[in-house]
Amino acid sequence: MKLRIDQKQLADAARRAHRRLPNNPLQPILSGLLLETDGDAVTISGFDYETSTRATLAADVLEPGHALVPGRLLADVTAAMPPGPVDLVVDDNEATLTAPGTTFTLPTMDRRDYPALPEAPAPAGTVDGDLLAAAVAHAAQAAMPDKEAAGSLEGFRGVHVAADCDHLTVSASDRYRIVRHRIPWTPDGEATGDLLVPAAHLAATAKQLAGGTVRVSFTGDLTVAALSSDTVTVTSRTVATPFPNIDGFFPDPAKAVGWMRVDAGELLEAVKRAGLVNDKEELPITLAFDRDQLTVSGGTEGSKGSSRIAVEAADLDGFTANYRPGFLGSLLTPVDGAVQVWFTTPNKPVLIRPVDDETYRAVCMPVRLSR
Repeated sequence: MKLRIDQKQLADAARRAHRRLPNNPLQPILSGLLLETDGDAVTISGFDYETSTRATLAADVLEPGHALVPGRLLADVTAAMPPGPVDLVVDDNEATLTAPGTTFTLPTMDRRDYPALPEAPAPAGTVDGDLLAAAVAHAAQAAMPDKEAAGSLEGFRGVHVAADCDHLTVSASDRYRIVRHRIPWTPDGEATGDLLVPAAHLAATAKQLAGGTVRVSFTGDLTVAALSSDTVTVTSRTVATPFPNIDGFFPDPAKAVGWMRVDAGELLEAVKRAGLVNDKEELPITLAFDRDQLTVSGGTEGSKGSSRIAVEAADLDGFTANYRPGFLGSLLTPVDGAVQVWFTTPNKPVLIRPVDDETYRAVCMPVRLSR
């Protein structure tokens, strides 16, 4: 194989693909990146049986071919090369990269032992990459940790993305929190579908593709889903268990005993301050209402702290409930401006929604204190 390619594009593609490879793969072959020519382009691919990354770059291909090279070395040396064209020549034993005044020689790995990469499903539509990355990153925080999501709970370890007319609905839950974002998207015709990918994998992929338009490929009959940009395609193995139906766990505002409206940033800061005096993160903070005043307090014996903030409240005088500060705070983070919170009883979940934005809503379970 012999080709010439731009250093910046090569280095960026190698870096993106290498970042998704495991640090200590069970099979050393999985630490490699696969280079393959196709006409006047070269594809750089990495695969760890869970996630595959393909970057397709324009190149002057003088001799077609393929090579498997150590991923970390390729990412490091291409980043260190001077800007401009880079010549890549591969023979049976090594790959040589040359630029004016710089030459690197890398060993090649046995291509025959490298697993076949999964085929990406057909794209179903497009979405703004920045909106998708923000929604998925926030939802991923509310997914259940892998070590806890066993058996019938496995579906909770993923972030669920589903097409809903001209919107994508991005959801996640760990049974203590529910997060749901709606972001606009453009479907290809009547294309519908959904995907459920482990939270950390999907968040990393969405972040990797942010900054432009992203094509979404739903699972369909395959066990992989895919996100892609103009040059990069990432496939991810999906969670085997379906995402639980969480629609019925969103409280009905009409059945609430009361609600409050408050600046989300002010409430978030009060929650953080109250949590500072808790010596364990699972310890709750208390929200107590006194007419148009809310006291947010934390701590037990010894260290205690509280903040008093003004709120607009309806029918909550004397109402008190307890929540984990990390959970409640995480659900307030994406809200810019006023937030409305509906309460039923101290032992039932609350509904959280921005006052002027219907694209986000969340649920937080209270903490029941033992007596």
